[in-house]
Amino acid sequence: MSNLKDENRKQSNTIKEGTEKFLDQQRQQIENTTSNISSTTNKVNDNFNKYQRTNNEIIEKGIDTTNKYQQETFNTIQSISNNSIELQKNILNTYQSAFSKFIDDTSKSYWNNYLYPQRYTDVYNKTNQNITDNTINANRRINDLVLGSTETFNKSIEIAQKYHNESVQNYFNFVNKIEKSYYNQ
Repeated sequence: MSNLKDENRKQSNTIKEGTEKFLDQQRQQIENTTSNISSTTNKVNDNFNKYQRTNNEIIEKGIDTTNKYQQETFNTIQSISNNSIELQKNILNTYQSAFSKFIDDTSKSYWNNYLYPQRYTDVYNKTNQNITDNTINANRRINDLVLGSTETFNKSIEIAQKYHNESVQNYFNFVNKIEKSYYNQ
């Protein structure tokens, strides 16, 4: 009977040892699974943070580029305005010098030729025609300048729109690429 008890004890000890080994293996597997889940979660968080940083950088770059083009557009408009004002000043100075010359010539003519009324009429008509021609020429030049400036402005707007559209498309392509690579993992 003592043999039977000893044998039962041995079997009981063997079962306990086997059970403890099994439980240790199960604990190890649970720890490995927990570690894998934690590692995967950290990788996903890192990838997500990189994705967010990249998106923020792209958005900031797009905003900076848009601001740059807006500033260039503003500077172009300002330059056109300044050139138009300068042109008007030059035209007025030209008219003033022509008119003062006319007054000067008329007064000299009057004193030198006070007996020739026909000459006064001719001088007046010629001066009037010169002023009319100069006004027409100045208006043509102003119109040409404004038309050229408008075309330049429109072209700069088109370029800014094109760049903006390309930036947005690149952003969406990048997001789609990141999304595909995320799901492929």
